[in-house]
Amino acid sequence: MDGLDCWGFLKFAYADLGYHLFDVEDLEYSRVWGIKGKDYFKDNYAHDWNKVLEPQVFDAILFINSKGVANHAGIILSNRRFIHCCHQGVIVSRLDDVSWQKKIEGFYRLKAWS
Repeated sequence: MDGLDCWGFLKFAYADLGYHLFDVEDLEYSRVWGIKGKDYFKDNYAHDWNKVLEPQVFDAILFINSKGVANHAGIILSNRRFIHCCHQGVIVSRLDDVSWQKKIEGFYRLKAWS
């Protein structure tokens, strides 16, 4: 894979905060894992993360595809925004955007911060 993907962005951002996240490449990651029904993000969040109802700044947000498989992630910012890496690069989006709202699987906080 060329460039940075959403999980790579989370790894980079959390590493700057002193936390090292698991690497999906260690889990036989491929470009089409979400299409194949693999849910590596969600399956591995349980190890280091707690699901929370009310997100705070720096919590992670997880999105699902049409098959219900987690395939995208970002980091919560203030004012109902999140930052994520997608085809356009690293961008800030609004949680209130309908196209994102219907894809939200949940919000997660590192257990080390709980």
